[in-house]
Amino acid sequence: MSKLKEIEQPLLEALEAIITFIKETTGRTPEQAELAGALKRYFVMKEIKDHIFMDPED
Repeated sequence: MSKLKEIEQPLLEALEAIITFIKETTGRTPEQAELAGALKRYFVMKEIKDHIFMDPED
């Protein structure tokens, strides 16, 4: 597994959007472990893969 040396701005903005969505939906800010667990779920990873292959320009 590769180690991230730097998290670039687009990824930081995406994580912030997810955190904001969860906060607006649940009324609380998710912990990083909760967010990581959610992102590693099979369904989420499959959706990400499908999105990347569907529209590589996005």
